[in-house]
Amino acid sequence: MDRRTACLHQADAFREKALADPEHHDQWIDEAIKWLERAMEAGRRAAITVEADDGSNVAETIASHRGVIARQ
Repeated sequence: MDRRTACLHQADAFREKALADPEHHDQWIDEAIKWLERAMEAGRRAAITVEADDGSNVAETIASHRGVIARQ
């Protein structure tokens, strides 16, 4: 199971707790929201493979791609 899926399962578990425990509903919903945010973060991550056999600066190439990844 990947990290995003695991986080979504945790969020579901906290939503179920919120339904089962009305006295602490807000607390469990807050936890569910945290796990949903983690799932979103895990879904945004991407890997870039850069080959620098031509003598180019790998750090500059990666930095130029970071803006593209941040907008996805």
